[in-house]
Amino acid sequence: MAINTLILWAEPVRHPVFAVVPYLYLVLGGVGFLLGPLLYWQLKSHLEPEFTFGLRQWLHLAPALLALVYLYIECFRFPHAVQRDLLLNLQLYQQSNAFYSDFITLKKLLPVIYGILCLSVIQRHSEGGSTRSMDGEVRKDQLYVVGGFTAVWLWAAITHFFGTLRPGGVSDVMGIVGNYFNLALLVFLIYRESPKSYQAAPLEPPTDHDAKAPIDARQVERLTRAMTEDQAFLNPQITLERFATRVQCSPREVSMIINRHFHQNFHEFVSSYRVEEVKRNLRAPQYNEWTISDIAQAAGFNSKATFHRFFKKAEGTTPSQYRKDHQAADHRIPTSSRTA
Repeated sequence: MAINTLILWAEPVRHPVFAVVPYLYLVLGGVGFLLGPLLYWQLKSHLEPEFTFGLRQWLHLAPALLALVYLYIECFRFPHAVQRDLLLNLQLYQQSNAFYSDFITLKKLLPVIYGILCLSVIQRHSEGGSTRSMDGEVRKDQLYVVGGFTAVWLWAAITHFFGTLRPGGVSDVMGIVGNYFNLALLVFLIYRESPKSYQAAPLEPPTDHDAKAPIDARQVERLTRAMTEDQAFLNPQITLERFATRVQCSPREVSMIINRHFHQNFHEFVSSYRVEEVKRNLRAPQYNEWTISDIAQAAGFNSKATFHRFFKKAEGTTPSQYRKDHQAADHRIPTSSRTA
């Protein structure tokens, strides 16, 4: 969308680019209709491990495909000089039967509609309307993405409607401000999603007092319950700080308890629960059609290498061999025994 804006409105580049690759304008003209579906797919795949791209999902591409057909019929089927007048010199707006203004209005409104739809999906999941309701941190992360883009797209729609009523002046400034909103949102999301933002803050080295202090059984119970009942390990973005906030302890206390009581570091502690979840799903018949990567991702692993390393360390075999062994064992059990 940024490239589309640049080559469509920046005087020094739009005519030279059009002379070299005019059909780039056709392709980018349909990108606006992909924004909503892409956000929706991102959200659904993040919240639902079983999410797949069936026919129903591909139907979301229909507006983008129709947009390409429309642009070709109304502009790009004509000679190059006519294309230039229609698109770059904005003659499409003057074509009575082209309905180009309505086309642009739909292009601005569709992402906003999808954004509102995605916000409703987040609300439904956070209220426990799905088989696995949203963790507070996951909900906040998705609200940053969905809410941020919906707000940016809403601003673009308002700018479009204002520009239609009062072109130039204020509407031009609003358009420029919208570009900076886009930039600010992207910078924020990139910073938030960068590995640095997930690294634990440096903890002070343990003291002799930490090594001798008694471990509070209630804190151990809170840590265990957060993993066994709340399944905090399913969040692929869990960190020591976030987990500590969840169990209402300080990061130092959580680290000390995991080290002294569970004899692991935080990363090993979380991964051990994820491995057990993977093992359960590899043995479960309802997951036979799932790939091992999908099962690992659903359990919270966001790195294949990390998953395979921890699994082999825990089981002494690969996930695929583990699945084969248990499927073979299940087939060897007589039907009467399984029934019993």
